[in-house]
Amino acid sequence: MNDNDTPVDCGLDTEPAPPSGDDTPVAPVRPVTPVRPVTSATGEEVAPPARHRGVLIGLVGVLAVVAGGGFLLTRNEAPPPPKPDIPLDAWAPYWALDDSLPEFEQRVGSLRDVSPFWFNATGVDEISIDPNALDEGLDEFLEIADDAGVNVVPSIIDAMPAGEMAAILDDPETRSRHVETIRAFAADGDVAGIDIDYEQFAFADGRDTWADTRPNWVAFITELGAALRADGRTLAVSIPPVYDAGQTADSGFWVYDYGAIAPHVDRIRIMAYDFSVGEPGPIAPLAFVERSINGAIEATGDPDKLVLGLAAYGRNWPTGESGVCPADELQGRTSVTARSVDDLQVLRSATPVFVPETGEYTFDYDLEVTDGTTTCIQGRRVHYIDGDGVRLRMDLAREYGLNGVSLWALGFEDDAVWDAILPTVSD
Repeated sequence: MNDNDTPVDCGLDTEPAPPSGDDTPVAPVRPVTPVRPVTSATGEEVAPPARHRGVLIGLVGVLAVVAGGGFLLTRNEAPPPPKPDIPLDAWAPYWALDDSLPEFEQRVGSLRDVSPFWFNATGVDEISIDPNALDEGLDEFLEIADDAGVNVVPSIIDAMPAGEMAAILDDPETRSRHVETIRAFAADGDVAGIDIDYEQFAFADGRDTWADTRPNWVAFITELGAALRADGRTLAVSIPPVYDAGQTADSGFWVYDYGAIAPHVDRIRIMAYDFSVGEPGPIAPLAFVERSINGAIEATGDPDKLVLGLAAYGRNWPTGESGVCPADELQGRTSVTARSVDDLQVLRSATPVFVPETGEYTFDYDLEVTDGTTTCIQGRRVHYIDGDGVRLRMDLAREYGLNGVSLWALGFEDDAVWDAILPTVSD
């Protein structure tokens, strides 16, 4: 155990190390776990276990009431919350629902789109609820969103092993089947749109695959966009940044071909964060964010469909040890959020320092690690973005005339983040 009998240091999770040999900013690796199918375009029996079945059924039922001619707003008769002066979207990860759900009814009216973040693409014909997403809170979250009239735009994550989604998109027949699977999923839920978050191309498949994957990705987005539009739905994509319109080592994640997909989507959500993952450093330094915005505008020719991803989190890295450490007790890299970081500062008597160049805070502290016999001191360093940092990044989105911002993520933020977002309390 470490000092204060605290087994884990106020972080969200311990993250695996990023791929080596690549100095491009990398995203955190999400664990890929076995999943059970929810829907299929082929008509096969793919119903999940009973504990998951209510999520989509409940969503269909709630939205069917709206389509049938209105409903009574029974949850909260208070005046609606103010809208920010730039459109605000947000992702809602299932693992943060314990924090986001109690405040969601208060916050949801300020949103344009909300993206439940618990659906995985697990095959050509299968979209599944993440098996780690418990029933508790999922239906309630969707019902609150519906009552508020916010656009529900579920994120679908590529949860397959490296190369498998690229192979699906490479074959016109399986690509079309996958499009129809997503189309059926959207129709079954009667949702406003779909957000595609296929990050395996960028972070698992390898750069040597990008030239082949790029045109297949464009063909997929073109076909999916047309299918969803025909049904009156929208298409968003959440993709890592590009830094220009080229395809060089300095161009960022050019596999996603911002320029070619722009005519076929309603929003491109720029994941302008995760600048530092493997080693301590800023999460989304302002120069990197601005470079990502400029690159997206150069690639698309227009900011009208661009939405800037806003980080409201940080990371906590080990920086070294003094003494003989019990290996089984050492912590690796963990995550913090704008909501949790204040508690960590109090626990470790740390004083954060604002770095104007990056628009972020950082602090160091020492952690005593012991197994009862052997004791050492582990140095830790934290970088994070709070409400002040959110405000600075929103200002960049305004300056460049983007179509909105998207918060990563509901449940990570605290009141200071909302104070930065809402115009009624902005300077």
